[in-house]
Amino acid sequence: MDTPVIAAGKVPFIGGTWEIEHESPKGEKAWRLVVDQRGVDVSASILRIDGDTGALVGRYTDGKFELSHFDGTRPLAAEVALQSDGSLRVELHGGFAPAGPMIAWRPKTARAKGLPEPLDFYKNTTARDPGEPFAFRFPDVDGRVVSSDDPEFRGKPYLAVITGSWCPNCHDEAPYQVQLYNKYHGKGLEIVALDFEEPEQLQDLRRARAFIKKYGIPYPFLIAGTPDDLHQRLPQVVNLNTWPATFFIGRDGRIRKIHSGFAAPASGSFNISLQAEFSREIEGLLKESRPPVGRQEHSSTDHGN
Repeated sequence: MDTPVIAAGKVPFIGGTWEIEHESPKGEKAWRLVVDQRGVDVSASILRIDGDTGALVGRYTDGKFELSHFDGTRPLAAEVALQSDGSLRVELHGGFAPAGPMIAWRPKTARAKGLPEPLDFYKNTTARDPGEPFAFRFPDVDGRVVSSDDPEFRGKPYLAVITGSWCPNCHDEAPYQVQLYNKYHGKGLEIVALDFEEPEQLQDLRRARAFIKKYGIPYPFLIAGTPDDLHQRLPQVVNLNTWPATFFIGRDGRIRKIHSGFAAPASGSFNISLQAEFSREIEGLLKESRPPVGRQEHSSTDHGN
């Protein structure tokens, strides 16, 4: 839908999806901005490759939309104004906010201008060798070592989730992963969380235990190291730079797809699409033929402690 011309004394309509021009250290050239508008009231979310900001809520006043979000971990304020050329001027304050204003365009306009698209959630991180089985071996919070070679995972489809109790988007994702486990575990799906904690949190694992308890996580939650250990502990993937990330593993132990980040409910249609895509991928994994006994290819490489 085209953005209407700003009329004096009227509230401009900015609802829908926009693309913010921005270069990030993760290789992004653009972020998505998702806006739900009801008259003067607006709820919006900025969706990056690793996840969204949560809902920025506010209203139109003095020629601009003033929005804010605070949940204890990622405070953020935004000023959004529709410009005469149909673009949005977006200025963020707090949290991860870049310095200075940014410009957002409707996706159709951005393509016409030749601007780069936001990164694809399924292409950002890839398997180094798609033919090599994914391998992990890490302890859980009680010290029990769990491996990709265990009967719990051999010959079964599963999700390997990169997470961290310090990560706001991982908190957004955890209830959804539990929901998937409850829905599909009885049909044969397994899930394992590979947790990378800040160094000080590895001393007593109190925060990791609290994370498990808060969301009632029923699947193995393994302590894989610190964020700085990520590439050493998981050398089989390329450009793994988001928390969370979800690996879809087939019955033969090989990585089928990797999804970067998590679009939470605040991201509107992107969350709806994510749920549909995850269900489709999982159901595809469950339909795969079981590998012959003794023929499943699993790596015995120890990437753990």
